[in-house]
Amino acid sequence: MATRARVLDVQDDLEVINEYAYEQGWTDGLPIVPPTPARVNAMMRAVDRRPDDVVAHLPPLRAAATVEKIAISAVMAWCKPEYFPVVLAAVEAAADPRLCIMAMNTTTNPTVPFVLVNGPVRNDIDLNCSWSVLGPRKRANATIGRALSLIMINLAGRLPEQTCKATWKMPGAFTMCAGEYEEESPWEPFHTDRGFKKDESTVTLMSPVSAVNIVDNESQTPDELLANINAGMLGAGSNNVFPFYGIGNMGLMLCPNHAQLLARQYTRRQLQEHFLTHLRLPASYLSPRRVAMMKSADLGQIEDGYVRYAARADQFLIFVAGGLGGLHSGFFPTLGDSKAVTYPIRLPDR
Repeated sequence: MATRARVLDVQDDLEVINEYAYEQGWTDGLPIVPPTPARVNAMMRAVDRRPDDVVAHLPPLRAAATVEKIAISAVMAWCKPEYFPVVLAAVEAAADPRLCIMAMNTTTNPTVPFVLVNGPVRNDIDLNCSWSVLGPRKRANATIGRALSLIMINLAGRLPEQTCKATWKMPGAFTMCAGEYEEESPWEPFHTDRGFKKDESTVTLMSPVSAVNIVDNESQTPDELLANINAGMLGAGSNNVFPFYGIGNMGLMLCPNHAQLLARQYTRRQLQEHFLTHLRLPASYLSPRRVAMMKSADLGQIEDGYVRYAARADQFLIFVAGGLGGLHSGFFPTLGDSKAVTYPIRLPDR
């Protein structure tokens, strides 16, 4: 049986509690909501799980991430209890070896988890899928992502300089959570391509190292738009290009307007095939040493003087989010050897 959390006797003053939590290294530098027994119990009542159930052992610390301890972080992040099933699913996904959370938490790379939510739960919890998505607006997005970040600190042990050796950290380390704008997508929801039914709710975790804005407000045809998207996705420093060619996923977040224009001619699968064929950059953009290393790996990455971005079409993860009328999409190169994972959100039977 996993150890239950202890109740500490701390002066009932918000400033005192926050100073104490900060001194213990339990926070991300922002104020927390005090995780009182009443608040933690209310959080746990949102799921049909025992408090001492172990959901994961997240590296590098590998402390037992019990339902109760996850609930503590969710309270600290200001989650509502109805968000808690999403947080639990995100922790389950984070523990999947394919995501490589050990590398994400200890690398010199700026990578952080990106939580993408699909299915009916998006509307149930008022999750932002549209305007200013990934920015400050909705409590659900801000606090679900922050809860996962606090879990990475307190249960996985992602501690700067000590275990986390990131040269610089993507700002999404504070929170990075979005819902797919399924209602404005011209294709079936993203999670149906991952083997789930449309009426199921899921979380997908990815490992972005940055967010690249792709602007196009002039294209009139799908192919014109694709030419600009291709150019926006190119980057010689991407981990997906080197040294992890052919392994990890890359995320492409299309705004509804871009997606609807592309859908006049392409399915999501056809777009993936297009990027597999056309997303490449001149080998002359890279240093001779890097090109020589690519050639010595003998993976077929360099063809006719060009460097391919991916070995398989399914390495490109395409989903729809963002405001209507906006003409900005986003590209998310990833850790490289990290594969996105999708897990069901288990809602209580009541």
